[in-house]
Order: sequence, then structure tokens, then C-alpha cells
Amino acid sequence: MNIGIIGGGSTGLLLGSHLAVKHNVTIYVRREQQKKTLNENGIFSPESNKSIIVKSLLISEMHREDYLFVCVKQHHVSQVIPFINQTNIESTVIFLQNGMGHINLLQKLTQTVLVGVVEHGALRKNDHIVSHTGKGVIKLAVFSGDRDDLDPIVNNLHQHQFPFRGSSDWESLLQGKLIINAVINPLTSLFNLKNGDIFKNVYIHNIACELCREASLVLGLDFNQQLERVQEVADKTGNNISSMLKDLQENRKTEIEAICGYLINQSNHPIPYTTFIYTSIKAMEKQKEIKE
Repeated sequence: MNIGIIGGGSTGLLLGSHLAVKHNVTIYVRREQQKKTLNENGIFSPESNKSIIVKSLLISEMHREDYLFVCVKQHHVSQVIPFINQTNIESTVIFLQNGMGHINLLQKLTQTVLVGVVEHGALRKNDHIVSHTGKGVIKLAVFSGDRDDLDPIVNNLHQHQFPFRGSSDWESLLQGKLIINAVINPLTSLFNLKNGDIFKNVYIHNIACELCREASLVLGLDFNQQLERVQEVADKTGNNISSMLKDLQENRKTEIEAICGYLINQSNHPIPYTTFIYTSIKAMEKQKEIKE
């Protein structure tokens, strides 16, 4: 199959390195230099010690694909949708973002749209090298379109070493990941910690519990179940650096708006811990003079 991946970050490169084993993969990127590097070198995985050949084009050079994965950050989704609509109006489009700030944008699309969560750990070393820091699964759910299409799509993408699974409820799928992101990402960023360290400090542990409690309340989910899930993910990815911390380290805009900002906008009552953590990350972006 012909599979396009929009975004040459850690998720896009990890996805491309595995899907290219069985499919024709094109990585769509913003920069000419990354396009050139990927076309010359492919995607290199330190774990397998080999390069996987892919094609790379600029986003403005997009053409029709069977499946099109959108792996850009939340705040870039609105910028790529016009290119998708110009070239892939009949394709299946799969969005893999943290947070839920993009949901309103997806409601305007006429294509079959899937949303998903990535439970792998990945770290981009440069424009063509990505390290697979934690093996997991990619879960997909139908956002709009025929729900009967889900199983065939999952079966086409699934690999034993890189599994895909279907989920019946897109909202529950994204909400579960949202709570994980709302606790782990900002706390690791604020205190400069690896994921597993937030529950080792009793004071940060307490903040994590309150963030999880507030998010669960806003989304109408069971606090104890969600906290258990957050702790499980923090332990499983203990040595990893969160994407938000990585963004701040590299002076990139974070996805705090689509994560904690979304919860604040959805809440009908004060959520002080979430509001403080949101304001803190925005202050760090301001201090670093990050605009995009």
C-alpha cells in the first residue's frame, strides 16, 4: 500500500521505519534539508543497526496516498489540513496527536478519519535517525466514516514487531491518553525529570495525584483507575524524556494548549493544579522566547 506520513519528528520517523518494511512510505516534511537527508539516507534505527529506505517530499508536494498519517504537533494540524484536502480527499486520514485540541478541526473533514494514540517511546536523534526507546502499541479508532473499515485498516498496518489495535470508542481512547499527558508531560517539564521520577518524590507525587484527580473530574472518568494507568505508564517509560520536556529543551512550542488548556476550557469549575501547571509551562515558553 501507499502510505504517507506527515511529520518528520520522532513519531513520524518511528512509524515510517516500521511501515516501510511492507509498504511504500513517503515522509512529508517542512524543511528541504530533512527531505534531502531522508532521500539520501533513509531512516536509521540504532536498535536494528540498519537504514530503511523511504521517499521524502515537502508537505507542499503532497500526492494521493491510500492511508495518510498526520504526525505533526497539535498546533500544526490546522496548517496541514488544506494540503490534505487538496490531494487526499478520498484517502483514509489517521491523526496521531497528544491532547484533544484538534477535535473541532477533524469535524470539518469529509474523509474517513481515524484518531489514535501511540504507546511507543521514540527519540529523534537528527533528521533521519530515530531511537525506539520503548515498545508498545498504536491504538486506532474511527472518528468519522464507516466503523466497519477499522478492522481491515488495522489488519493492513499490523506487524508482530509493531502492533496496531482497534478501539471501539475514539473519545474514551483519547481521554485516557489525555490524562496521562496532562500529568506526566508538564510535571517532567517543570521539574526536569524523566518520566519514572515523578512518583519518586513525595511532593511531586502529590501534585501528580491532584492533576489526575482534576482531569478525571473534567472528563467524567474514575480517578483511581486513571491514576493507576498514569503510574503504569510512568513506570513503563521510566527512563524516557517526555515530548514536552524535549520540546522545551530544543526551544520548540509545547502542546500544553491542547492538553491542559483543553481541560481548562472544558471544565465548568476551577481546576487550580491544572491551571497552575498550564501557566507554568506557558511561562517557560515565554522565558525561552518560544513563538512556534
